[in-house]
This record gives sequence, structure tokens and C-alpha cells, in this order.
Amino acid sequence: MWEKAVVEFKYENESSAYFVAAPFSKDKKDIVAIIIVAVSTSLVIVLTIELKIIPQWVSFLGSSPLLKAALYPLAISWVIFILGLFFRTILWLRYKPLTLEETDEIDWPSISVIMPAFNEENLVLQAIDSVFGADYPRHRLEVIAIDDGSNDNTYGKLRLAKKRYGEYIRIIRFKKNLGKRLALYSGIKASSGEIIVTIDTDSRVGQNALKNIVLPLLLEPRTGAVAGRVAALNEKENLLTRMLAVRYSIAFDFGRAYQSVYGGVLVCPGALSAFRREAIGPILKEWSNQVFMGKSCTHGEDRALTNLVLRNGYLSKYQSNAVVYTQVPNNFRQMNRMHIRWTRSYIRESIIFAKFIISSCQLKNRYLPALDFLFLNFLYPFHLFMTALIFCSFFYDPLFILQQLAFLASISLIISMYYLRTQKTLTFIYGIPYGILTTLCFWWVFPYSLLTLNEPSWLTR
Repeated sequence: MWEKAVVEFKYENESSAYFVAAPFSKDKKDIVAIIIVAVSTSLVIVLTIELKIIPQWVSFLGSSPLLKAALYPLAISWVIFILGLFFRTILWLRYKPLTLEETDEIDWPSISVIMPAFNEENLVLQAIDSVFGADYPRHRLEVIAIDDGSNDNTYGKLRLAKKRYGEYIRIIRFKKNLGKRLALYSGIKASSGEIIVTIDTDSRVGQNALKNIVLPLLLEPRTGAVAGRVAALNEKENLLTRMLAVRYSIAFDFGRAYQSVYGGVLVCPGALSAFRREAIGPILKEWSNQVFMGKSCTHGEDRALTNLVLRNGYLSKYQSNAVVYTQVPNNFRQMNRMHIRWTRSYIRESIIFAKFIISSCQLKNRYLPALDFLFLNFLYPFHLFMTALIFCSFFYDPLFILQQLAFLASISLIISMYYLRTQKTLTFIYGIPYGILTTLCFWWVFPYSLLTLNEPSWLTR
């Protein structure tokens, strides 16, 4: 079997090889990261004391019996937030991506790259070119591109790709738009590779992305899904795209990195993910016909597929060295739609996730995912309540809200430190306005998404 073809691998940025299957190691960067987090935490504490934030909150909450009742729950939520961040940071410091030595001796598995496209005439050919330009044996590579009922020249660009790459690419064309989920399903059913790789057609994969995303599936039989790292292709377009570039990096290089340590990455993104065929084969029909609250689920397909892989006892991992570059929203309208789409999917799949991760006895690795899941979801109501209180505090004392914004900026700075440690660039500073922006301008997304959870329109494509 090809799983046994790899006999040696090492951690990235390390000179020696280790014959172990878990990506745990420590280096000098960990000490630097600990110092940065400690200094940032100290800054928040100093600001809290100097600005007298806690006494003012106590005074504000004590101004009415209703607000006073919220004092202790809010204090508990902050304690949980700090403990949760500390818990995640410890896991994050243990993460390292897998990489190979002597790759010429590896018998690489056959892979099928599934690329659904809808009205992507400007980007689809570049996306396909990047796949064939990646470092992977051509005779082990199969690309299946699906035109999901486009009404532009997407199909024409796919035909051009067929002329360029011949037998290595297959084209499927839908007469009408059926949605990304069914496009992926048809591509997977028509594929023959041992590994299924999904790539969005508005993206470009890095040179080593295909080999790197396959590694966990080569080395670890229990791993069924692997998430790649999604970076902003249009990062320098404007201020918003620069902020989103930091947000994407933190979501992957921190969020998915610490989840990878316990083998429970919650979302393997459509932009770049790899799946073991035997892990998704038995669940394809269930996934393609998913129904929630009596209606068919046409979107949120990446989170749904990852959920099913985890439910069946497989691990999901993250490879930070498997990079794909994708277009991020460049205006607030697109950003609103993205947040609503993500949040609806998150709520739906979190309900499904909770049913099996907490109750299922067959999942040996369910404890850390369940704990992390509870940490994250416990804080949502308090986050909304806290945001509401910040707005209400303006009528209590207009200057008080300025102090809260300063405190919020310091919290965003701490989160941005994770970006600084991994990317080592001063653009981490864009994470601060992003944190303030999402808190003050997108607080409504969660309750709105909850109330419109079964809305057929998912505001995409």
C-alpha cells in the first residue's frame, strides 16, 4: 500500500529526521512566542488597571438591578476566555507541519483534483495552470473541472485547458447551476485517484502544495482529511483586504494549527483540502443529500464533509506548508455576505458536531475537541452581551466607550501576536482594526444568521 511508501520525514525548519507520527516539537521560537504573549498579556493588565476599566464596569453594572445580575456571569466568561486562550496557545506551540526528505524515492499516490467553477472565466484557467505547475508527478495527477452552469465564458476557458493538458484533465458541464456541493459530488464520483483534493477555481496553489497536503495521509492511516493554508491573493488591494489577510492567517496558522495537534480540524476548506478516498467514499451520498430543518443543504459543504469524516472516527489535520492563494472580499458588501455564509454554516454544523463529538463513545480523540468546542460556544452569548453593553455604556458615560475601545484594541493586539510569530511581518498591525471592526460592525451577524438559518439563499457566487 502507498501508506507504507514513506519511511522518513522531518519537521519543517529542522535539520534532523524523526520517526514519529505526531507533529510535536519545541524550538527557540516557542520561547519568543511565550515572551510575546506574556508581554502582551501584561499590557492588557496594565491598561485595565490604568484606565480603571474594572471599577468602571462594576459601577456601570451596578447602576441597575438588571445589569448588576450580569456582573458575575461576565466575570466568569472572562476567566473562561483567558483559560481557553491559554489552553489553545499550549496546543499551538506544539504544532509543526510535516515535510519530507529524499522525496525522489517516494511512490506518490494518485490524486484527483476536483475543481468546481461557476462564472469564473477570469480566474479558472490560472487556477488550473497552477495545479499543473505544482510539483507533483504528472502521471499520478488527474484534474476534473466542473462547469456548474456558468453563463459566462467559463466553459470556453475549460476547453482551452483541455487543449493544454489533454488526457490529464476531464471536463464536466452542467446545463444549469446545481450548486458547489453537487458539482464536487459529480467530480468525486467520476474520479479515480487514491486521494481526493478539492481546489476552488478562484485560487492558485503553491509550488509544493500538492505534495505537502498529501503527507499526513501518507504517514498516518487514521488521518482522513487534511486542510491547506488559505492566504489572500489580493492582500495589497486595499485596507480591508490587508485586514482580512491577517484574519485568514490567524484562522489557519493559529486556529487550525492547534486543532491539528489533537487531530480535530473543524473545517477543511474548499479552497484546498485533501481526503482519503476510503474516508469519504461511504459518506458521499449522505453528504450530497444533506437535509437540515427539512430543507436541502446546498452550501457549507466543506464543514459538512469534515464533520462526517470526524464522525466516522478519522482524524483531520492541517498543513501550513500546503498554501493556496484565494481572492478575499474587497468591500463591505462582500464581507457581510461572507460572514453570514460562514456563520450559518457554523451554527448548522456545530449542532451536528455536538451530537456526535460529546456522545459518541467510538471516537478515541473526542475529549479535547469536545472541550475546545464547549469553550468556544460558551462564550458566544457573553460576547454578544458584552458588545451590547459597550454600546449602552455610551449613554452612561461617553468617555467610557473610548476606554473600552482602547481595551478592545489591546485584546486584538494579543491575537495579532500569533500572526506576528508565524509571519514575522509588521502587517500584524492590521489585525487590531479588524478586531474592533468585527466587534462593533458585525455583532449582528450571529443573531441574524441564527434567525435565518434555514434561508435557502446563502449569499454566495
